[in-house]
Amino acid sequence: MPRFLVVGASWGWRILVVAAAAATMLWLLARLRIVVIPVVISIMLAALLAPAVELLDRVMPRILAVWASLLGSVGALVGIGWLVRGPVVSTVDDLRGQWRDAVVDVQDWLVDGPLGLERARVEETFDDIGAAASRAASGIFDEPASLARMATNVITGVLLVIVLTFFALKDGPSMWQWFMRRIHSSRRRTIDTAGTSAFTALQSWIRGVAITGVVDGLLIGLALLILGVPGALALGVITFFGAFFPIVGATLAGMLACAVALTTEGTQTALIVAIVVLVVQQVEGDVLLPMIMSRQLALHPAVVLLALAVGAAVAGVVGAIVSVPVTAAAVAATSAARRCGTAEQLEIGHSDVATSTRS
Repeated sequence: MPRFLVVGASWGWRILVVAAAAATMLWLLARLRIVVIPVVISIMLAALLAPAVELLDRVMPRILAVWASLLGSVGALVGIGWLVRGPVVSTVDDLRGQWRDAVVDVQDWLVDGPLGLERARVEETFDDIGAAASRAASGIFDEPASLARMATNVITGVLLVIVLTFFALKDGPSMWQWFMRRIHSSRRRTIDTAGTSAFTALQSWIRGVAITGVVDGLLIGLALLILGVPGALALGVITFFGAFFPIVGATLAGMLACAVALTTEGTQTALIVAIVVLVVQQVEGDVLLPMIMSRQLALHPAVVLLALAVGAAVAGVVGAIVSVPVTAAAVAATSAARRCGTAEQLEIGHSDVATSTRS
C-alpha cells in the first residue's frame, strides 16, 4: 500500500469524524436553541452586570444588589426605547413618502438614463420585488400557528433569561465552585483557569463593544444632526446596537444612514455622511478598539464573519449576536488552558530534575 494513500486515508477518516461531530453539535444546538440561546444570553448579561453587583454588594445585601442591577438595566432599556420611539415613528412617516419618490426617480433614471431600459420591464421588476417582500413578511406573521409559536418561544426565552441571569448573579461563584468540586483534581486547575479566562474575556468583549458602540453612535448621530438628516437620534441608537454585530453591523448601520441622507437631503449630504462613517469606523477599528480590548480578544475578520454566519444559520439574529462573544470566550479559554498545561509540564519537569539531583 503506497504511503501517501495510507496517510491520506488516516487524515481523511479523522476529518470526516470531526466534521460529523461538528455537524451533530450544530444540529443539536439548532434543535435546542430555545434553551441554549437563553443560557448564553444569561451568561453574557451576568458578565455585563457582575461589576455593578459586586459594587452594590459592599453597601447592601447581595440579593438586593442583584435586584437593583436587574431592575436598573430594564429601566435603562425602557428609557432608551421611550426616547427613541418618537423620533423613529416620525422619521418612518417622513421617509415613507420620500422613499416612494426615490423609487420613482430610480425607475426614471433606469428608463431615461444611460441604460435605456423599457419602462414596463422596470416597473414589472420593482413590482416583483415588492411582492416577494410581502410574501416573505406574510409567511412569518400571517399564519396564526407560526405567530403563536413564535410568541411562546419568545416569552419562554425571556423568562428563562431573567431567571438564569438572577441565579448567575446571586449564586454564580458558589455554582462554579460546586462544578469544580466534580472535576478530578488533576484537571481542576486547568479547567478553573480556562473558565475564569473565558468569563473575563466575555466581560472585556461586552465592555469594549458597548464603549465603541456609544462612541460610534454619538459621533455619527452628532454628524447627522449637524447635517440636518431626519432621525439622527434613531440612527445613532441603531449604530450603537449595530456594534454588537462586528464588521457587518457597522457596515449596515452606515449604509442605512447614507440611504436616509440620500433620500432626504440629496447626494452631497449622503457623500459627507459616508465619509464621516468611514472615518469613525477607521478610528474605532485602528485606535479605540485596540485600546479597550486585549490582544487575546483580537479575532481575525475572517473568523468573525464565519462566527456570524454560523450563529445566524443556527439561531437567526440572536445567534449572530452571541456567536462572536462565544467564539472570543472559547479562544481565550483554549489559550489559558494551553498556558496552564505548559506551566504544569514545566513544574513536573523541574520536580523530576530536582528528584534526580537529590538521588
